[in-house]
Amino acid sequence: MTQTASKQRVKPANQTKKTSVATPKGENEVSANIQEISTGKKKKSTSPDADTSTEPISNKLTNKRSAKSELNSQPLIESGMEVICSQTKFHDALSLVSCATPAKPTHPILANALIIADIETQQIHLTVTDLALTIQASFEAQVLLEGEITVPVEMLFEIVKHCPNGDISLSSQTQIIQLIDEEKQTKICSLSLSDADGKYEIRGISAEEFPPSSTIDTTPIPLPTTALKDGLKGVIYAVSTDENKYILTGVHIQLTQEKLKFIGTDGHRVATTELSTQGIGRKPRKQVESSEIQFTIPGRVLKELARNLDDSVEFINLLYDAQSNRLGFAWQDIILRCQCLEGTYPDCEQLLARFSFDREVILEKAFLVKALERLAVLTDKKEKGIYLQFDGSLQQLRLSIEREFGKGDQVIAAHLPSEMSLNIQFNLKYLVEAAKAIPTSAIKMHLQQSDHPAMLVPYGDRPNPELQMEMRQFLLPLYTLNA
Repeated sequence: MTQTASKQRVKPANQTKKTSVATPKGENEVSANIQEISTGKKKKSTSPDADTSTEPISNKLTNKRSAKSELNSQPLIESGMEVICSQTKFHDALSLVSCATPAKPTHPILANALIIADIETQQIHLTVTDLALTIQASFEAQVLLEGEITVPVEMLFEIVKHCPNGDISLSSQTQIIQLIDEEKQTKICSLSLSDADGKYEIRGISAEEFPPSSTIDTTPIPLPTTALKDGLKGVIYAVSTDENKYILTGVHIQLTQEKLKFIGTDGHRVATTELSTQGIGRKPRKQVESSEIQFTIPGRVLKELARNLDDSVEFINLLYDAQSNRLGFAWQDIILRCQCLEGTYPDCEQLLARFSFDREVILEKAFLVKALERLAVLTDKKEKGIYLQFDGSLQQLRLSIEREFGKGDQVIAAHLPSEMSLNIQFNLKYLVEAAKAIPTSAIKMHLQQSDHPAMLVPYGDRPNPELQMEMRQFLLPLYTLNA
């Protein structure tokens, strides 16, 4: 984007022979001291040339320093943007893009938001990046003069947050200082904000230093927002947060003409969600190639996507460039870009195909989650297991936990074979997260024996019955118990 800027030079104040505005106070004192010493020498010296040998040196030194300071005091000032925008829109956009701000920036520019005022579209574009994730949000504004600048995200957000509802005026300027003994220029950027109550100024960094954000030049694939959010919700909880398990910190996505599949695992549990792509976009078969597209997206990126994607958005555009392994999501005036994870994702389907299940238990989701959350207060860092005792004769499931500092039991109704009797132990945190991820009113649990994993699937009513979806949650037991 080209930047239109009006440049003007600040004229120095009138200078006389006696005083110079550009000469710092310290340098005048140095000059005065030199002259005073020279005068003293003149009175005591018997040589007729003593005075003439000292005065010219003093004048030359003063003039040289004065000329250097005078040059430094004449910065070139570039006027930047002049914008009037809504406080509400500005605040909402900052709240969205600030999610990409790194907790510990490796460079000061990564703690800044890039602000671009576009006079052609009459919009403000805000961009924040941590190099792995880039979020850009745009909103309408009255752009009188275009320009660009970067300022600290946190400081800007707090100022705008506390501004009263109404209009905010933005203006920026850049001072370019050329030092006499240096070839390069020094730029000092600042952004001024004015509202009905006051005025603020924030020191920034030139937009030239902001990391370039390359566009993803590919045909967008429209995905129904409901399908994307439901698919992510079913697997995002299962990804690893351990950076040493690099590839497992992401969600693996497979996209074909017939299906959209999500896979998440941390090595102890596996979650898969498969949705039908029939009806995705107006011409899905022309937009999605016959070959399968697959990539692994960082879990953090998808969490931000799910958190900020409003239900009122009907479709979201997916952009994927296989050559650069970059991916983007675009909706309304928001663009989210990221670098996909490199590496081969584990073949979870092949792993799970080794297990079969011949026992089924149906549980009410609300009762199960409530019982697990009550017992969770007794967990600690060392032991997080919970015992599940299935009793077919009583048609119930007993949940129990015992620690040195206390114990607890919860009994809930269950539908299971009358002859079934099975004891098994799971990680309580993993079990409650899997149960919460299932979008139906009930949960069907498939079991085999105490040393086999359990598979949880949706059962009963669900919010979007028109959406064809298959969801599976696999949990590995902590250790074998005697049945």
